[in-house]
Amino acid sequence: MKRRSFSFTLFACTGGVLLASPVLSAEREAPQWQYGLSFSYLTGGYGEDDDTDIFYTAATVKRYLKKGDVTLTVPYVDISADGVTFVDGTAESVADGGGGSGLGDIILKGRYYAIEQDGLLPFIDLVGSVKFPTADEDEGLGTGEFDFTFLVELVRRLKNDAWIVLGEFGYTFVGEPSGYDVENRWIYSVGLGYELNPKVTLSGYLDGRTAIIEGHDDPLSILLIGEYKYRPDLRLDALLEMGMNDGAPDLGVTLGLRKRM
Repeated sequence: MKRRSFSFTLFACTGGVLLASPVLSAEREAPQWQYGLSFSYLTGGYGEDDDTDIFYTAATVKRYLKKGDVTLTVPYVDISADGVTFVDGTAESVADGGGGSGLGDIILKGRYYAIEQDGLLPFIDLVGSVKFPTADEDEGLGTGEFDFTFLVELVRRLKNDAWIVLGEFGYTFVGEPSGYDVENRWIYSVGLGYELNPKVTLSGYLDGRTAIIEGHDDPLSILLIGEYKYRPDLRLDALLEMGMNDGAPDLGVTLGLRKRM
């Protein structure tokens, strides 16, 4: 199965989540490697008086295996103001932080293609990821702790094969940083994709998760995603995020490029 990289992580939303969605994983092509680069811009108040602008650039390397794949994401982050940090590749509202720029948290994600669509059964992928605390905690670029996420991703192609129903459900064990009282979080995403033609796929998601800090809004966004297959080995991605509350950015835009080999 892709979100998500995405979680659905285009690859994750925010950040590199956004280069690998369930729509793509359902294709079950047979490349050996995939290299990607994405650029994201996020802006929003996150419950504060002033807006925070975030630039998130992610380089990804994916290795395809017989029954799964492994992806390494290395991001560079620039945050304009206090009040936001990153947990497992997604922006989170926090009590404080410090605007800055530098290497973000490196993420290693593994995916197992558990079940192929058969009858009423959808495609089902099992996903696990670990976030390494490589970002500078003092700059507010990360929490300085490991995070572990486990997901189940579901993709169901309808009878005409053009429409695709998507779902993702998971849980993140959030590392306990000094100075914060944080909680683990649930993750969910539901959506619908449509293949306009062999080159263009459009999809939309309702993407949410529970807040890691008690009293903050649970982030909830609408994601609109487009994929263009320029060539069988080269794909262009675009994502628009529209936040629905103070837990999410007001607006997010991501552009990505993926090369398969």
